[in-house]
Amino acid sequence: VAISTFESQIHALTQYSAESCDCFTLLQVKLDELCAWILQEKQQTISDELGYNPEYDRQLKKLRETAVKALCILEKHQSQCAQNHSLSVSDYLCQLSENTQIELRNAGIENDSRVLFVGSGSYPLSVFTISQLTGAIVHGVDIDEQAVAMANQLKTSNLSTTFGCQDLVTEFETFRPTHIVVASLVEHKWELLNQLKPYLDSTHKVMVRFGNGLKSAFNYPFNPNLMEGWQTELIQNKAAVYDTVLMGRE
Repeated sequence: VAISTFESQIHALTQYSAESCDCFTLLQVKLDELCAWILQEKQQTISDELGYNPEYDRQLKKLRETAVKALCILEKHQSQCAQNHSLSVSDYLCQLSENTQIELRNAGIENDSRVLFVGSGSYPLSVFTISQLTGAIVHGVDIDEQAVAMANQLKTSNLSTTFGCQDLVTEFETFRPTHIVVASLVEHKWELLNQLKPYLDSTHKVMVRFGNGLKSAFNYPFNPNLMEGWQTELIQNKAAVYDTVLMGRE
C-alpha cells in the first residue's frame, strides 16, 4: 500500500509540475520522503521478508519508473533555475558530500585523477561534488542531449568539469579516464560494463551505484556477482539510498 501510495502521489505531482512551478517544491519534498522511507530499518526488514514476490516486484518497478521520471524532470527544472546564477557547489555538498567522500576514499580518486561519470544528468551535482572534493578532472556523459546541453550551461568556478553525449566508447577514448563512475539511474549497467571491458586494464577502477531490494524503488538494480572477469568490493554505507560496488578487471 505504501509503495502504491508513493507512486500515485509522485505521478500526480509530476503532472501538476508541468502546469505550475510551485509543484516542483512539493515534488522534491515527496522524493525526499521516499528516500527517507527506503532507509527505514523497519521497511527494509519487511522487504527482506517478502523476498521475491511477483506483485511486490511489479509495484517496485512501477514506483521506480515513476520516481526516475520525476527526478529527471525535477533536475531539468533545477538546472534551468540555476543557469542565471553562479552555481555555488558548497551549498549542495551537505546532500552528497558524506556519501561521495566514502566512495572517493575507496576508489582512490585524487587531484591527478580523470573521472568519467556515466549518467550525469542535467543537474550533475555528483560531478561537481567529485571535482570540488578532489580537484580531479571530471567528464559527465549522458544519452539525453538536452540534459548535457543544460549541464554545460551551468556556471561553475574553479571546477574542472565538462559534459558530452557521444557514444560511450568514443567518450572513453577521447577523455582517457583513470576512473569510471556509473550512476544509480543508469539502467543497463551490465551492457555498459561489457561495452567498456575491452578498453580497461588493471589500473582502471569502476564504481557502480545501484539499488537492490527496497532500494530498487529509486535506483536500478545490479548484481556484480554475475559479472565474470571482474574483481568486486562492496563499499559499505548504510546511510546512502543507493549501494556502491568498486570493480576492476582481473
